[in-house]
Amino acid sequence: MSNDSRLIIALDVYDLAKAVNIASETADICFAFKVNWPLVMNSGVGAISELSRFGRVICDFKLADIPNTNTLITDKAKSAGAWGIISHSAIGEDSLRAVAKSAESMKVFSVVYMSHPGWSDIMGGSLSRLISISRSAGVDGLIGPGNEPEVLRKIRQYEKQLPILAPGIGAQGGSPLKAIQAGADYIIVGRSIYSSDDPRRSAMALLDDLSGAGPPERKLE
Repeated sequence: MSNDSRLIIALDVYDLAKAVNIASETADICFAFKVNWPLVMNSGVGAISELSRFGRVICDFKLADIPNTNTLITDKAKSAGAWGIISHSAIGEDSLRAVAKSAESMKVFSVVYMSHPGWSDIMGGSLSRLISISRSAGVDGLIGPGNEPEVLRKIRQYEKQLPILAPGIGAQGGSPLKAIQAGADYIIVGRSIYSSDDPRRSAMALLDDLSGAGPPERKLE
């Protein structure tokens, strides 16, 4: 995988064979792959292990349970070979801290603002508090909406050090370059790549849009 790439490819598909095919075609140009519940529920936790052969795998499980349950899920992802895991921050510091403790060397990313309109119905006014909870719990990065640059700017205003990973690019209307300019360090792209007839070419086109941005300022290792 490319340590300087800003691209995280979301393999939000059911079919493991399709996910593996995309991973094999794009592993050298992206920073990581993200898997979600549809793939794991359809293909089993072994899908994490299979994809980890190609590089870093982030489990987008958006953990939102009590500390013990979150610990059990985190342990399972870790044993399957995941490099990172995503949790909600709205569950509170105790549950998020349990994820961070169980993760050990596995990276933990907390959602502080989602990329769909409904998020703002309830959580829109909680941004600074969720960032504070995330920071106190010891996460490694934040998840913010790539299709809302003004929100990304607010996240970066509140938090200067942690990297920001931004979904909502492409199908949800977000621009890769605008997301980076607003403070994101990495972009997460799914449908624009996995629905393409040529996933590698589509991924390369996204990277071309970022050619002048350089490597992430706040790099993950």
